[in-house]
Amino acid sequence: MKSILFAGKSDVGMVRTENQDAFAKFPDDDLDLSGPKGQLFVVADGMGGHAGGREASRLAVETIGESYFASNGSIVAGLKKAFTDANRAIYEYSLHHPQFHGMGTTCIALVLQKGTAYAAHVGDSRLYRITSKRIEQLTHDHSKVAEMVRRGLITADESKIHPERSMLYRAMGVRADFDYDLINSIELGGDEYFLMCTDGLTSYVEDEELKEIVLSNSLQKSCDKLVDLAKQRGGHDNITVQIIQVKGSDSFLKTVFGSR
Repeated sequence: MKSILFAGKSDVGMVRTENQDAFAKFPDDDLDLSGPKGQLFVVADGMGGHAGGREASRLAVETIGESYFASNGSIVAGLKKAFTDANRAIYEYSLHHPQFHGMGTTCIALVLQKGTAYAAHVGDSRLYRITSKRIEQLTHDHSKVAEMVRRGLITADESKIHPERSMLYRAMGVRADFDYDLINSIELGGDEYFLMCTDGLTSYVEDEELKEIVLSNSLQKSCDKLVDLAKQRGGHDNITVQIIQVKGSDSFLKTVFGSR
């Protein structure tokens, strides 16, 4: 039987005056993986001006939590509906509040249910899987520079200082319709971790550093140390991290990527 523990932290950083990130775990009162909907974790990084970014990430997290647990059918169908509903909620909010035109957000939603994980993702916030042997980025950044790296036009090191590194080609809420990635199923292994974070963390902390800190500390201490490290190295953006530890018998990992 598998069980989970989790912790999270969000920080305004060293430069911004307002935190436009949001994160949550649903339901907030239990850790039971056996229910038909499992456990849902969400991280979002808003954009579109101070209030616009804050509202976009808040709407994303709240709408996904409500829509997913109100939906019928499979977990994958629930995630699809939740992402569609959240996109519509943000887009319609911007139509009724012209000062927030162009507001949007990145978003990751992770569901753990029995021995399987599922995720939906848009933008450049990330989902990692960490074991004692490796760290694996499960999401693909929907950013201009990430696409340039994938096409071999620039190196990973060059992408870190590219002037357009924050430019996204996919986000939630900017248009009436949008594209996102879906991870259909991840068979959970033994003692492992899922790390969800905004680019305010990954802009400053390397993957191997993420792995080392998570494996060497308690969950909340890991969150604290990661946020502190990003701030020590500049902290020019908001920083949000959520870490989920999965405990149970070993199994192999199987990931099947799909699209809407």
